[in-house]
Amino acid sequence: MQKIERNIPEMRTGKIDQACLRYGLGRNTMRKVAEQAGAVVKFGKCYLVNFAKVDAYMDSISE
Repeated sequence: MQKIERNIPEMRTGKIDQACLRYGLGRNTMRKVAEQAGAVVKFGKCYLVNFAKVDAYMDSISE
């Protein structure tokens, strides 16, 4: 049987729970960081976090 490789593209945005896992922060802290970074994307009730903006924000405050 032949194996099929699937390339999963890196996600640009994710839900708050995914962001919490990615950065190791709690929900409230992650919301504050996302708002400070200007990384919040809302579609109706859907609250998404732009990971690229949070990464850049984390790099800027860690220097």
